Amino acid sequence: MSESERNYGCFGGGMRGPVLLTGEANIFYFTGFRTTARRPKQIGYTAVLLTEKEKKFFCPKKWAGQIHRMRLPDQGELIPYGDSWEAFVAALKEELGKEEKSFLWTEYRELSLPLYQELLPLTGEIRDITGKTEALRLIKTEEEIRHLREAADIAVAAMEYAKTVLKPGMRERDAAAALEYFMRLRGSDGVPFTMKLLSGENSAVVTNVPGEKELETGDLVLLDFGATRNGYSSDWTRTFCLGKASKEQIALYEAVWKTERACIEKIRPGCTLEELMETARLTVEGSPFAPYYATHLGHSVGIGSHEWPVIDAGASGILKENMVITIEPGIYVPGLGGVRIEDEILVTKDGHEILTGLAEETFELI
Repeated sequence: MSESERNYGCFGGGMRGPVLLTGEANIFYFTGFRTTARRPKQIGYTAVLLTEKEKKFFCPKKWAGQIHRMRLPDQGELIPYGDSWEAFVAALKEELGKEEKSFLWTEYRELSLPLYQELLPLTGEIRDITGKTEALRLIKTEEEIRHLREAADIAVAAMEYAKTVLKPGMRERDAAAALEYFMRLRGSDGVPFTMKLLSGENSAVVTNVPGEKELETGDLVLLDFGATRNGYSSDWTRTFCLGKASKEQIALYEAVWKTERACIEKIRPGCTLEELMETARLTVEGSPFAPYYATHLGHSVGIGSHEWPVIDAGASGILKENMVITIEPGIYVPGLGGVRIEDEILVTKDGHEILTGLAEETFELI
């Protein structure tokens, strides 16, 4: 599907009622508009209204000139409104008032309660379209794949750089800042999530973020991060040992590496998410680290670094050509540390292509 086809008809036949999109990712997907100026008083409120005949893009008047200069080929009709919440609601109500009073499709997770309360009397029923938008964004166009490659390439270069700069005595937060700066210099628009650069026992707790801890010789150092480029994200992970690794650390790393590679080898159109989960389970089974294996195996990547579907317990679905997913098994052992290895994978016509990876895969940084 080309960008010019991102209109009401892309949801397929049988749809009735207008579609209102208020989430940043879907506004970008359907119009091409994006900005990192997301403080409410700077950007205000934006929305896209799709009907069978029209696409309307609502924005504050103060942004109209900049949006015109962006020359977005698929933005639809621009509807500037006075720079206030009340003006935004009034503009939406005016346009929705022109539509048949049936029901309104929107993203439940993105629609605010105040806006829901304002619109419900006007439409009678509000239905969730999240599943349809997620399915649309799952299969990538050639242009989207190009942007995803660029974001992945920047993150890969940063991981190569990390191999040269991580030293005992560095604070986790300082090392993370150096890598983020490196990616900015190479064209990243920012980071899609808070970088994980966790050392020693910190690496065994997936909710940790870089802190004051200093890297020490013998530490496991887990790095999970991505870049953003032209609105698209990357996300990948490597775990290193700072210095000579112990036999237990090597065994842990090898268990995770073996699991990741076994799952990647399965990737092809028609492979199910259940098959990937079972491959990971069977590969880890029998390992002394099996009790510490985390079932979260991966997810889709696109505009966001973590999109639907998530490959985890209870997941279902089938891989299709031009999906981009991650495979990221992790084993986290209290007292020893955690190892996660993650790569981005493009599902191709006949198999897969790994978009991330080091020129020389290394565990020990000596």
